[in-house]
Amino acid sequence: MRQKCMVFLVLLLLMPLVACNDPGAEDNETTAFSSQETYAHIEALTAEEMEGRRAGTEGNRKAKEYIKNHFSSLGLEPGGDEGSYYQWYNQQDLTFTQGASLVLLDEDGEIHKEFTNRKDFILLRRAISGESENLFRRVSLDSDFSLESSITPIGKWDINENLTIEEDSPIILGESMHMLYPLLRDHREQIEGLILLPWDPVSPFNGEPLPMYIKPAYINVDKEVMDANTPDVMYITNSTYDEILSLKDQGYTLQAKGGFTHQEVSVANVIGSYQSSEDTKDTLLLMAHFDHLGKDSDGSMNPGALDNASGTAMMMEMARVITENNVQLPFHIEFIAFNGEEDGLLGSFHYADTMDHDPAHLKVINLDMVGAKYAEHLLIDCSDRVPDESLPLLVESIIKEKDMEYRLERNSGGSDHIPFSLKGADVILLIDHSDRIFDNHYHNHYDTLDIIDKDRLELIGNILLEILEQMD
Repeated sequence: MRQKCMVFLVLLLLMPLVACNDPGAEDNETTAFSSQETYAHIEALTAEEMEGRRAGTEGNRKAKEYIKNHFSSLGLEPGGDEGSYYQWYNQQDLTFTQGASLVLLDEDGEIHKEFTNRKDFILLRRAISGESENLFRRVSLDSDFSLESSITPIGKWDINENLTIEEDSPIILGESMHMLYPLLRDHREQIEGLILLPWDPVSPFNGEPLPMYIKPAYINVDKEVMDANTPDVMYITNSTYDEILSLKDQGYTLQAKGGFTHQEVSVANVIGSYQSSEDTKDTLLLMAHFDHLGKDSDGSMNPGALDNASGTAMMMEMARVITENNVQLPFHIEFIAFNGEEDGLLGSFHYADTMDHDPAHLKVINLDMVGAKYAEHLLIDCSDRVPDESLPLLVESIIKEKDMEYRLERNSGGSDHIPFSLKGADVILLIDHSDRIFDNHYHNHYDTLDIIDKDRLELIGNILLEILEQMD
């Protein structure tokens, strides 16, 4: 059985080449990995109707249905709750009640400058850290404010126990990021509105300044500081800070708005099972998260083509190749599209916490951001808890044969393989990496179809087939 499986998969890898060299050969497009099919899934998952796929939204529900219909059409067995393809769990859903805005008004109340959300400023979501092995788990707090205030700057030397803030100054302008914690900790009862703090994010890769939108919009601190009385916070760029500060003595005022609510909603992972004909406990989880950031408060969409329509699409295409060819493997496969990754790996933690699999018989391949046009190397992230690292060693050997640039790390990526690494399973994350990707296309409006490279999709897809060929 093992030998037949290897021979079949080798032939599968060679099919496109055979078809090209033999004009009389039958069309084998449906039996070989297709970057075109993969790209079509990415295109569908980034369509306007998918709304950026934020967990809990109508767009996320449509994406979930799209993946389920694909699994069903392939004849995969439902691997979710009560004989369905869906595994349900609860998480908080974000709904914007009003768009975030920051406006500078002159002495006559006329608009002097209307700053741009996620370019000049960003409203942070406040959250209380959870108590669990999941370091990402948190409880988000609602926000709702509409404020107008004179410009009240506070310097770092002004912060002390005797600091007095006037009641008619609900918007406080701090001069540095270092003031955030003491303001929240020592003066939250005095600040009834909003804190503005200057911050120009800098790339961890090349040290150059980044647009404001790159910063994840969360403050997540200890429970003694963070509660419903904690003031809202906006980060502003240094140029925005300088412009506001220069007008503080000229009768100018600030106007700020923002609001969102959180409610508990049921969302689902999508699971399709492919059973081995052998009597085995060994299982491969071939996974990718399909959720993304959704829409901003102004209604603009974050498409999430690379993060992570790409990984989801490749997982879906691998399911097609395996099922249509009836490939027999010495292990079961569960094809899983996880939800809630962007909110703290919520879907994968739910699966890992409720699964029946013995981690000793479990291998995990997590696809997150693959097929990138500007990739400099393929990052292989694995566990540091497994005595026998057979999976990362196998992947590394195959990639070396391709003469492909790669980097091997351990527990460095905050993605859905982490819950299974914590359980002791043999895991890998595959992710295309470069400074350009993370500086310019990660978690923003520019993660579009333009960043997808079909040739690289083909390369990584065929690497996956070779991994399956050689897995025990």
